[in-house]
Amino acid sequence: MNNEKRLIGDYEILTSIRVGKHEIVLAENPNAVQYERFLCGYVENNGVFERLVECAVSDSYADVATLFGERVTEKSEEAQKDFEREKEIVGDNREMKANECEPITENDLLKGRVVVIRGDALRSEFSRAAHQMYLCVGGFGSQPNARGRSCFCRSLYDGHDTTFQRQDILGVFPTEQLPEWAVDGLKEARAKEKRDRGDR
Repeated sequence: MNNEKRLIGDYEILTSIRVGKHEIVLAENPNAVQYERFLCGYVENNGVFERLVECAVSDSYADVATLFGERVTEKSEEAQKDFEREKEIVGDNREMKANECEPITENDLLKGRVVVIRGDALRSEFSRAAHQMYLCVGGFGSQPNARGRSCFCRSLYDGHDTTFQRQDILGVFPTEQLPEWAVDGLKEARAKEKRDRGDR
């Protein structure tokens, strides 16, 4: 059993919940000034460190617990709207399986190809097609027989950049078979790649 405390700054996280793209926390710092002992905020994580943002503090646990509940409700409603919007754009937005893409080996170059992320490498609420299809834009893990494992990827759904490990990739998807929404996303992802390189 892991009893290690999670600290962000001087605050110990008492409870947290992830809803959509947000992590909401309720935290305590017994050594804070009186009116800042309890805190409710969001966690930002850049892959290196965490920080608390949009924080509200109080000497009343009940106050911040109430705000925590309100924020969970608000972000849950936003996540439901995002899910419904995805269904309108993507259509069949179920989790993609191995038989729907081409398997990869250690000899394959992934950079420049559309990759499908394993459903179990994602949080369960994101284990669906809209969040599985990416353009691999680089990283040591994108090269054949590389020691590095990191693959830099750009979402075909919303264009955000993220990093996966090579073992998180289920396979590659033939560009000629991409659904319409992914074709549009691939065009934009490649255009952004050119802009990032300074190409005309």
